[in-house]
Amino acid sequence: MVEPRRRLIEKIMEPSYLGEFAAVDIRVLREMRAECREAENELSFERRLCHARMDILSAELDRRSQASGDDLMARLPEILGAGRRDKTPRGPLPSRAPDFSIPRNADVPRRRVEEILGEQTLSRLSQLQPEEIRSRVGSLAEHERRVSERRKKVHDVLDRLQAEIVRRYTSGEADPSVALG
Repeated sequence: MVEPRRRLIEKIMEPSYLGEFAAVDIRVLREMRAECREAENELSFERRLCHARMDILSAELDRRSQASGDDLMARLPEILGAGRRDKTPRGPLPSRAPDFSIPRNADVPRRRVEEILGEQTLSRLSQLQPEEIRSRVGSLAEHERRVSERRKKVHDVLDRLQAEIVRRYTSGEADPSVALG
């Protein structure tokens, strides 16, 4: 029987993924690092999808509470481009540069987010009751929290791999010029 193909993220989450990585060839470590970056990109994309949908749903609730006749569709660039709504100070800059590219398998996170949101929710948003909208925002927020937890675990694996690669380069065990091609 053929084992079903596991998602890359599931593979990385396995405790055996790192194994005895101190004995692994540097080329394999770089491949593993690339896998982690790909998985992190997919998770980041999924988080951005959740945030965008939560922003749209929240903007609709705000529009209704202010009895505004504003056209939500016309405001989408403003809603999606506004970033953080709260004015609380941010922590230090992130330790790694964000990758805003679209992952190769973008359909997978899109489908997961749409399963939570509901297929036609955004197209029939004006017909939904506020309670239903709030419920969907809550479901998306919970999903985003779980995705963020998985993303943090991928970051932990990525950090360990990167530290080992750097250690090998600085100790002279590996030649960094080989990685440059």
